[in-house]
Amino acid sequence: MNFSDVQAQLNDLPDTFKRQGAPYTQMIDALSGGLNTFTVGVDGVVAQVASFDQAQGGWLDLWGLLFLVPRDRNEGDAPYGVRIAETVLAWVATLPALQAWIDLFAPGGTAAENPPTWGYAITLPPTLALSGVIEFLENLGRIRPAGVPFTLQQAAGGLYLGTEAFIGLGMVQGSYLVEPTSAQALAIAATTNNARVLIPTTYMTDPSINGLV
Repeated sequence: MNFSDVQAQLNDLPDTFKRQGAPYTQMIDALSGGLNTFTVGVDGVVAQVASFDQAQGGWLDLWGLLFLVPRDRNEGDAPYGVRIAETVLAWVATLPALQAWIDLFAPGGTAAENPPTWGYAITLPPTLALSGVIEFLENLGRIRPAGVPFTLQQAAGGLYLGTEAFIGLGMVQGSYLVEPTSAQALAIAATTNNARVLIPTTYMTDPSINGLV
């Protein structure tokens, strides 16, 4: 409700209960201004609860906890909102799904099959800090195929020129570009749990919080 709506409610009285001119109109203006502060705030809260696109701060955290997507350490509203939406709507359990997730949250990384064994090999870009690698793995649980093993590597530097000798055909040298990688230890379970609500039950049952009183 805006100022005009609030004042219209206050003035919705029989004429015998109202007075003409000041100080009555001044008192109604003051009451309308004070009440308008609360109604605008309530409208904002209702909008954030009703519409994910308008949620900010703690209300965005509420949306994330509904879908088992808690906020990462020091994560801002904009990237967190994108991550919630992409996690809920993302492809899952296929190689293209893994690559799409990497393209979004670890640009420059790759996902590929891991022959001769089965599973996947994920290579993350060298610009991703260790904390970012950990957060990437934690968020990968909803995307990767449950129980399918994968190896994790991180590029350790830029491309450099190497040479190769073809054994048995004489000394034929060829040039090729390679990128050094370092293996990363995995701390992730083999299972992928179903999404579950992380919000404390008091948010759903306490009448002083959910507005039933």
